[in-house]
Amino acid sequence: MNMSQDFYRYLCQKYPKLQDEALENDMAANLLSPFQVHLPVGLKTEVLQTIEAFQKLRESPAYQSWIEKKWGSQFNPGNHSLFMSYDFHVTPEKELKLIEINTNASFLGLGWEMFQFLNIPWNADFQLPDLKSCLLQEMQLASYSQPLSKIVITDEAPSQQKLYLEFVYFREFFKTLGFDCEIADVRDKDKLQSAQLIYNRTTDFYLEEEPNQFLKDLYQNRSAVLSPNPYEYRLLADKENFVAWSDSSFWEQVPLEISVRNQINKVLLKTQYLTEENKDDIWSQRKQLFFKPKRAFGSKSAYKGASISRKVFDDLLKNQCLAQEWVAAPEVEFETEKGKESFKYDLRCYAYGSQFQGCVARLYQGQVTNLRTENGGFAAVLFQN
Repeated sequence: MNMSQDFYRYLCQKYPKLQDEALENDMAANLLSPFQVHLPVGLKTEVLQTIEAFQKLRESPAYQSWIEKKWGSQFNPGNHSLFMSYDFHVTPEKELKLIEINTNASFLGLGWEMFQFLNIPWNADFQLPDLKSCLLQEMQLASYSQPLSKIVITDEAPSQQKLYLEFVYFREFFKTLGFDCEIADVRDKDKLQSAQLIYNRTTDFYLEEEPNQFLKDLYQNRSAVLSPNPYEYRLLADKENFVAWSDSSFWEQVPLEISVRNQINKVLLKTQYLTEENKDDIWSQRKQLFFKPKRAFGSKSAYKGASISRKVFDDLLKNQCLAQEWVAAPEVEFETEKGKESFKYDLRCYAYGSQFQGCVARLYQGQVTNLRTENGGFAAVLFQN
């Protein structure tokens, strides 16, 4: 039995209904790493300052007006987004570099449980039962008149998702907070209509695809509060925002206090569009760049410039791609049964609004984060003096 299986049995003891789903055989064998990542406490302070800076940008009327002028009128539901994260690399100088912002980040719940399982104190003042106040605040911000009693967790074919365990976990956890909860496919209109709040796990971030049209209607008609939602994605998580934030002229149009601007620029990886006009310059700089599509999530169709072929580069040119400053993933060594091994990692730092909710690492070997590396997976982060 490995650590991930032990963790699953631990969860089943706390939430017996998990056993009904028979998820043990579907779990990634390397969901959890047996190792912990130790970092200076100053980095935690930097994370909090970064989250606060981006939240001030998000709340700025000038920024919201800029978004509307740039992308057209957006439906603003009023609420924020549950389960956001800021994902970072750590440089050799122990500085943070922001890889991306997610409005639909996985593993907050299971991450908190992982710390309990390991008997390690969670690395934030927030504790998972505090999520109840976030749920209620979402309803209040959206000016929803009915009291929250029913939550539906939705995705396309949820039982086929890689982290379906987390869906089932949250279904049971929300019940411990006093709410009715069930899991529904985005096509299940009856179940979706029964919800006051819908925990949205879809990766069609703007709800543009056909299966999500009913979900989009519920959202825009204010029939239910959707969290995360497309408006928050547009404000913070859309990768194209990195292009704007990298441009000094943006900050002339969206004036904010200098400390906010400096903090964002300090962690920001400079990003630009790959176009016909700049393709030769970008090709010559490719070894210092990382290429990612505008709309994909995770590591889909992402390429390190140092290893990209001209054919792949030309294909990216046709497919609306971003070229981002490349910062190598940090590495850490651990003693394994094979001897000393080096693992790359990134930091996933969770937030609700300006509230820091905790942090986990993802350990891996290879080009991108994965749950296939032996002794890799999600890992506890300990901030120490």
